[in-house]
Amino acid sequence: MSETASSNEHERFMAVAIEEARAGAAMGEQPFGAVVAKDGEIIVRSRSLKVSLSDTTAHSETLAISMATRKLGQRRIPGAIFYSTCEPCPMCLGAVLNAGIDTLVLGARNADIRQLATLAFNFKDYTAERFAEMVGWNLDVVEGVLHDECVGLYRCAAVELTR
Repeated sequence: MSETASSNEHERFMAVAIEEARAGAAMGEQPFGAVVAKDGEIIVRSRSLKVSLSDTTAHSETLAISMATRKLGQRRIPGAIFYSTCEPCPMCLGAVLNAGIDTLVLGARNADIRQLATLAFNFKDYTAERFAEMVGWNLDVVEGVLHDECVGLYRCAAVELTR
């Protein structure tokens, strides 16, 4: 557990990320949601916009980092906590790293979703922790927050999951 947030706070912010994922799915997007929070407050919330923007980089996580850094006028936002309904792909995790965020809160893991998607999550044994170790990043990962609700987003998804 991160020292900077309680489990109730993690659940509260993950619930917002889930709301974003559901709203995106209702619009025909892939069901991914993200939140960036700092000092107990939400800085930004986002959903995937890959489908509507025809942009393979418009993942909820990359959008959240972009919006948060622009909103705060800072390239790096140390002390922020990143919430993701699913373990970020390597591109998205790189954005979190570059923003100077050291706490990642996850709902579902890639391994949870891999079984539900035909084209996505073919990252073999990739995990956020392995990525962090590879690049020398001291990342605190809090996993399993609202896990069943997050996995349910992908189980019920009417869209093809292609990260």
